[in-house]
Amino acid sequence: MHAPIATETLWRLLEEHDHLYANWQTTRQEQDRLAMVRTFSIAITAPGSGFGDPKLTREAWPACTPTVLCRDSGEPTDHLEYRGACLGCGWVSDHTHRLRRGGENAAVEDAHDHTHPGWREIPVVEGPPTLDSPHAYERGIGRWRERWELLLPACWLDRGGPIRTPRSHGGTRHVPGRAPGGGYDLAADPGATPEKPGGQLGLFA
Repeated sequence: MHAPIATETLWRLLEEHDHLYANWQTTRQEQDRLAMVRTFSIAITAPGSGFGDPKLTREAWPACTPTVLCRDSGEPTDHLEYRGACLGCGWVSDHTHRLRRGGENAAVEDAHDHTHPGWREIPVVEGPPTLDSPHAYERGIGRWRERWELLLPACWLDRGGPIRTPRSHGGTRHVPGRAPGGGYDLAADPGATPEKPGGQLGLFA
């Protein structure tokens, strides 16, 4: 079960973390380090963490964009705690999820309920191509869009919408940035299979 917590904004939480981080950088005291890691900051691989993303400001994401916050709860076991958030408007979920009780994936889903309502009803599609080379990737994404984009709501991918793809056991993490358009690739429920492709290519599937 996830526990409700007080509603705050993303910017307020990040300001608190930055303040405590700066304090720990000055003191290097263990008590200050613990205070810092027990406040929420953007999870290391989530949108807005700094890996290839725009500088994190209130103006950097003009549209609602899902991300995930993380902190150390201080508990001796199952200590990582995740929370969905939005880089566009600063919304933060009122619920947290421990690592072994939904964890990052559950927080990602909370964030998408805010940024892309209806995502739970989009069809399962084939996974997009991987980045072998920029030119090959561009061609592969073009073919992928021809096959699958018609199954999604209008302009869904261009608005950073997620896709849902089948995964094998052990590979069920929701992956940021893997959907064409930059959205999440969300792992579908176990046993799910892709729908029939759309468009003319669907006639030959």
